[in-house]
Amino acid sequence: MKLATVQAALPNFKIRLLTDTDQAELLALEQSNPTYHQYFSPNELTLAEIHDDLTAHPDEIEAAQKQVFGFYLANHLVAVLDILNQYPEQDFLFIGLLMVGNPYQRKSVGSVIATGLMQAALKSNIHCIQLTRVSADTGVAAFWKKLGFEDGDQLFLPLANNGRLAVTTMTRVLVS
Repeated sequence: MKLATVQAALPNFKIRLLTDTDQAELLALEQSNPTYHQYFSPNELTLAEIHDDLTAHPDEIEAAQKQVFGFYLANHLVAVLDILNQYPEQDFLFIGLLMVGNPYQRKSVGSVIATGLMQAALKSNIHCIQLTRVSADTGVAAFWKKLGFEDGDQLFLPLANNGRLAVTTMTRVLVS
């Protein structure tokens, strides 16, 4: 998705693509949400994991299909959005992560970003948005359901030390 399309849908934010030079800022944002990381690992979040967050993608897609957008207010990173374009289908967008910094939560920042993303997706001929969420996280489930996403299948992500994490797919079909 073009940065300009996302920016046009969300003019109150300064939006830019995040890179490895933004690791420290992204680490601070993710550390403001410690519960999320604890689902995946009991260990402290590291810069190496942040690097992986910025670059990791499914083997079956090109690296260019992954984008990580940073959302800024007053030159401060307040949210991150990790997406995969044309995944799992041509007219789909997959949200890998939408995280709002803790001080900005429950102030409509996440809802505004998600709504703007849906508008930008429609302008980009994307007709469906999918994501997976941690099944046990009822707050995240309520957030996405409020935005019209519906639960799908439950899957299990492999974790270190033979662990597994239950995640639920969610889908929203977009109509203009």
